[in-house]
Amino acid sequence: MRKKVFIALRMAGIAGQDKLGGIFRYLGDSHDWDCTLVRTARELTDARIAEALRERFDGFILSIPDTERSVAPLARANVPTIVMDVHDPSLSARKSNLVTIRNSAVAIGACAANILMSSGRCRSYAFVHNPTLMEWSVDRFRAFRETLRDSGHWCHELANAEGLRALERPVGVFAANDDTGFDVLAYCRAHGMRVPDDALVLGINNDTLICDNCRPRLSSIQPDFEQEGFLAAQALDAMMRARGDTPSRTLYVGVKTIVRRESTAETSLSGKLVQKAVAFIRQNARKGIGVGDVVRHLGCSRRLADLRFRELQGTSIGEAIITERLNAVRRLLTTTHETIEAIGASCGYDNPNYLKNLFRRRFGMTMRDFRRSTHGGPATRSS
Repeated sequence: MRKKVFIALRMAGIAGQDKLGGIFRYLGDSHDWDCTLVRTARELTDARIAEALRERFDGFILSIPDTERSVAPLARANVPTIVMDVHDPSLSARKSNLVTIRNSAVAIGACAANILMSSGRCRSYAFVHNPTLMEWSVDRFRAFRETLRDSGHWCHELANAEGLRALERPVGVFAANDDTGFDVLAYCRAHGMRVPDDALVLGINNDTLICDNCRPRLSSIQPDFEQEGFLAAQALDAMMRARGDTPSRTLYVGVKTIVRRESTAETSLSGKLVQKAVAFIRQNARKGIGVGDVVRHLGCSRRLADLRFRELQGTSIGEAIITERLNAVRRLLTTTHETIEAIGASCGYDNPNYLKNLFRRRFGMTMRDFRRSTHGGPATRSS
């Protein structure tokens, strides 16, 4: 018997279109669903949902933001339901037959931080929220901030683009979504901030209608919306086929790709040189490399490498290597049960006492005290 499925997807942007493509990919040529498709928030009303419940629809897939009031009737029902981009507390409280699918804020925030850090140019970093300060915007900011902090950088949190002019340039800007990135680029043009020379701007969603019509064009992270749609159809199908209720759960989907455009492009030879150096340091710092290894990788004179690196990074190549190693030490102290000696050896420090003294000078505490002060940090016998 064909299943009656109610699908609400906002089709104006790439996200909804890709999610629908994922649903159809799961269903294939022999699907047995009788689908009703709603495309806009205006069409998705509580009366429409109530009518579908009276008609005994077998399942619902909901992915139109800002429609919490409209989907309220489903909070009181136990029909199999998939939720994407809808944040309704009463609906989320359901204990069964509900699957929430989200793109991973952790994956997105970490990806954005790594893109901007790998440019080798940013002297400061900022996250610009969407105007309504949605939950997903806050989650993305936190993940972005944590990744930067693990690498020794500070992140400025901005409600809008107004605060950008006060930050040290070049500033790496992560916008909550492509709409916000569009606004950031408009602000930069209006206030004489050159992109990407003074500000590198990165958005999310890769909405080509927006990204390709910005000036300059906007680089963007594309979540795997198509996979979200596939998982939505797969999970709904499983619930509708189940003989009894299934526990509610949440699934997370990561990043599909990074689309680089002019807003983060590197045009100068100096910038490309430093970007290459930063990438090499981040990849090899724990292997015990020195300044000479970096210079040989760059294929230029040590004097030129030091000069360009200090111009764009505000520090020396040697200091950047030390910082990367110590950041790795801190991460391992808080995430593993390895001894301090083992951590030092894995980060390129053969002399444990040298590392302990360096760590104390840099952070004002011993490695053991740092581990103890970290939430959940495991204790070891080594000091």
